[in-house]
Amino acid sequence: MATIEASGRRVGTVRPDLKEALGAVGVVPARVDLVQSRAVFERDGAVIVPNTPTDPDELAIAAARTLGGRLRALTGIRPQGGTDSPALGLHSDGANVVVEVHGRRVPLREPDEDYLYMLCSSPAPSGGDSVLIDAYALVDRLAEVAPDLHGFLTRNDVDYFGGWRTPARGVPATPLVRRLVEWTRGGRRVVRASDYAAPVPREPRWDEHMAFLDEYADVLATAFECAPRFRLEAGDLLALDNYRFLHGRDAFRGTRELHVLAVRSADAW
Repeated sequence: MATIEASGRRVGTVRPDLKEALGAVGVVPARVDLVQSRAVFERDGAVIVPNTPTDPDELAIAAARTLGGRLRALTGIRPQGGTDSPALGLHSDGANVVVEVHGRRVPLREPDEDYLYMLCSSPAPSGGDSVLIDAYALVDRLAEVAPDLHGFLTRNDVDYFGGWRTPARGVPATPLVRRLVEWTRGGRRVVRASDYAAPVPREPRWDEHMAFLDEYADVLATAFECAPRFRLEAGDLLALDNYRFLHGRDAFRGTRELHVLAVRSADAW
């Protein structure tokens, strides 16, 4: 069963009884050149463009190329990586960060960023392989093998960051309430994963909802372990539909460097 760390982060436990059911939801994206990337991206929801110049500005070019006129807003390009890092489990990108500039509230990050672009400039010498899960396939399997959990994910609200015990400056204190699986008004399915999800404030079935959140964390840990791995080399640009795919990576030794751009499209709501 999942455990909760001092920070409020929920960590799932691999469930051997779920491995067979979840063994086919992992994805290795196709590798194509930038000219072909839009067609493959529209078909598969994920694509790797190799041999990309490692200038972070290439991320904005890739977003424009793959989304075209549907591109609406870009967040800032941010460096990621580090040295000798532990594994990063399955998650969906998006953060709720708001600041005030000249009396106006300005979102630096938004939880509904619907596409994600990652450009590797330097892979780790050891480890750091990527994991990608087709969350639509995952949820469909849960409807068959864990219908009660599926019902919770699709019919109940959670406080998306509610378990976070020491939120950083700029993170709104007002609970962000949403479902872990829901649909936009345009009909896109959104599958989310948050290590800090909690029952909504004053939820009368608190213990029941906590148990479902623990079970979902175990499902994600199991899917992560079963999924195939792929390696992002220097110059590999990974684009993915952040509403459809959950992603993570293995632990690594040495230094790994990449840049990340999250965007909103016209289909984000």
